[in-house]
Amino acid sequence: MISRYEKYSYDCLVRLILFIWLLYSLYLNQKRKLSLIKLSENGIIEWSNTVRSILFFLPVGMMLVSQVSFSQESYLHYHNKESIKILTIGNSFADNACKYLEQITESVEGYSIDITKANIGGASLGKHTNLIDKCKEDQNLKPYSGKYCLKELLSKNIYDYVTIQQVSTLSFKYESFQPYADSLVTFVKRYSPKSEIIVHQTWAYSPDSDRLKKWNMSREDMHTKLTINYQDLAGRYETFILASGKTFDKSFKRYPNINLWKDDSHHANDNGCYLAGCVWFGELFGVSPKKIKFYPESMDRKTSRRLKRIAFRAIKSLKKNDH
Repeated sequence: MISRYEKYSYDCLVRLILFIWLLYSLYLNQKRKLSLIKLSENGIIEWSNTVRSILFFLPVGMMLVSQVSFSQESYLHYHNKESIKILTIGNSFADNACKYLEQITESVEGYSIDITKANIGGASLGKHTNLIDKCKEDQNLKPYSGKYCLKELLSKNIYDYVTIQQVSTLSFKYESFQPYADSLVTFVKRYSPKSEIIVHQTWAYSPDSDRLKKWNMSREDMHTKLTINYQDLAGRYETFILASGKTFDKSFKRYPNINLWKDDSHHANDNGCYLAGCVWFGELFGVSPKKIKFYPESMDRKTSRRLKRIAFRAIKSLKKNDH
């Protein structure tokens, strides 16, 4: 599967090659030292081949270059759906990311999202996988919203995307992802074969987190380790990442005074939920987060602009599995 980042990079490369070829053609014409004008056999003044080439190639070249130079917006436009359905298989961090996602999406004219959640607080990949087996053994067990097993949720709708993630307390532990992720992905593909599976990269804790102190770990250490693990996961399934974690990291470094965490230092507060929602919107729809009009009542316009800008830059900097 070719990722949309690879497609975008390929398109840019093709455009650059074409433009270089055009420039080289002009160079050859100039090298021949043809005059700018010449007289025809009838004595009429005509443009030389050099000028004709310039008049033809210049607008074409400018168009090609503009496609690359102004890619700040166009890099996102590999999606053409304005309404999508998504199923999240996660925990409270997925809830955080989706808290404002519907309002964010609907604030951009013409776009909508239908979110179904298979989230359980503190649930790891291993727990979701184990619940699959337990539901087979006990048909009365309904772990999701007290109404469904995962098979039922996967079968009840045709989702464009299904997200998976690790619980934050294990996100930095490489050995915690397998074999559970493989089992979960296999199950999703079996009962929702038309859905694209995507990876939600969760975020590192606040620097003052008691958990980090207990683990003798810094925020940077946690971010680095979980980033590697999510990169590996996305690469394994040849998919892309909803880079909440990358965006949290960028925001913290650029605007350290904008707090993203609740008092517990690991869940996202309104700022963090909004930031993650902006990233999800931009990634899922291929639309710049700068176009989002909604922001929570608890947030001022200046903060919302800054967070949208960070989300935009985070997505712009993404390459396949480079989160």
